[in-house]
Amino acid sequence: MTSTSTSSTTGAARDFPRPLEGIKVVEACSYISGPFCAQMLSDLGADVIKVEPPSGDPYRNFGHSWEGVGTVWTNSNRGKDSVVLDLKSPDDLAKFKTLLRDADIYIENWRPHVSASLGLGFEQVCELNPHIVQLSITGYGPDGVLAKEPAFDALIQGRTGLLSYEAGDGVPRATNTFIADKVAAVFAAQMALSGLISRDRSQQAVHLETSMLDIMAYYNFPDMFHNQTFIDDKATATLAPQPVLATRDGYLVLSPVSGKQLSRTLDAIGHPEWKGELKQIKDRKEMTHTFFERVAGPLKLKTTAEWLELFRELDVPAGPVNEPRAHFDDPQVIHNELYSELQTPGGPVRAIRYPARFNGHLLKPHKPAPRLGEGNGERLASVRSGE
Repeated sequence: MTSTSTSSTTGAARDFPRPLEGIKVVEACSYISGPFCAQMLSDLGADVIKVEPPSGDPYRNFGHSWEGVGTVWTNSNRGKDSVVLDLKSPDDLAKFKTLLRDADIYIENWRPHVSASLGLGFEQVCELNPHIVQLSITGYGPDGVLAKEPAFDALIQGRTGLLSYEAGDGVPRATNTFIADKVAAVFAAQMALSGLISRDRSQQAVHLETSMLDIMAYYNFPDMFHNQTFIDDKATATLAPQPVLATRDGYLVLSPVSGKQLSRTLDAIGHPEWKGELKQIKDRKEMTHTFFERVAGPLKLKTTAEWLELFRELDVPAGPVNEPRAHFDDPQVIHNELYSELQTPGGPVRAIRYPARFNGHLLKPHKPAPRLGEGNGERLASVRSGE
């Protein structure tokens, strides 16, 4: 690791009691939504057992890889133990059920019919463990016309309107990040924690069912559907654009919101005379469009660093457009100690900590993603078939 923002984890970072210590999670998930959710619970201190088929989670080999291990998978499965079980085998299915007997949370993201076919529907799981929280993540919901359909990130973006909403040039486009999967993971982790509270209050098992469709609709609604909140509202979208503006040596983002910030921006670029003209434009969206068209020219006369210094002096919200690698050298990122190194058989990896401080303590990464089946010996040592 060459980045100055990566520090080695220390014993002190692991000594602080994490809030979910003592909570056992069994995860039977693939791809991103379920595994990333379980990783968050592990970061918070839960003991996570990831159950994989003999061939492994299919995402182990997805996309870019290093030493034969997919990096997206690595970044979504840190802090777990891997147990290999063939759930089509009666013996292995019995072992899996034994793992569930003392679990606090069970997470699965199979299509709805799979759980029933394995005898792992909520009623059967409750018979094994009457105090379990079962979290079922599907693409479209447990029933309905799309329930059995495959669901992938771009499909969810398209169905929820996000692709069209992001069509700045009139051509719908998906984001280059798996936003639907990752947002689903964040909500799923929130649901799992609320399920623990509900279980402890009611002293009963809890079944939480969610879908990527439901989650992305909830996530999109506050701003994306601003002009469809009131049933009779017929307006087109009115949210102001978020343009990226060129400088002499790169790009920056300007986000002036208040009248004062707009005014200070015009002062900074040396065109205070434009204020009166812009005030005459009553339509907010049109005024914002005109504002950014006007400032685009002057911004090309100075470097990004020069503009950012000037905007900072005038309290104008602005920021650089960093290449991803430059993010690691951002002074605030370094100050916040966001990244650490973990040692793996394939070499050191960069790992990000959980994004919260608990009474000033950072929950730094403590364990890399597991090798396939590395937990079988320890985790299944006391598990006998049919137990």
